[in-house]
Amino acid sequence: MFGCAKQGGIRHTKKHNRVLLIDSQRSEYVDEVDRKRGFVIYNGTGEGNQSFTAKYSGAYNKKVRDADSALLYFRKPKPNHLVFMFPIKYIGHTYGRARNREGRMRRVIRFKLKILDI
Repeated sequence: MFGCAKQGGIRHTKKHNRVLLIDSQRSEYVDEVDRKRGFVIYNGTGEGNQSFTAKYSGAYNKKVRDADSALLYFRKPKPNHLVFMFPIKYIGHTYGRARNREGRMRRVIRFKLKILDI
């Protein structure tokens, strides 16, 4: 439908410069969604130390903070099924520490995103 990858938490469509941020119930990474205050805290992508310069994952992380990207937040309740939740806007980011799938500690990017009115 969007012409982008079918897997991964951050997906980019080249044709329309949209970034899909996916919250999957099967993921061990948990997003913080505060609809009352209108914010989402979303973890960056990459199994090692996350950055904006890593060869593969860095490009996806860069797209989240790119002012020209349209950010769309989706929930993934089951495989091959995305539910659009709301458009969002990059506000800023911080760095934290978290374990990856193999249990190794690494640096993670924590994006602060503003929920936009629909």
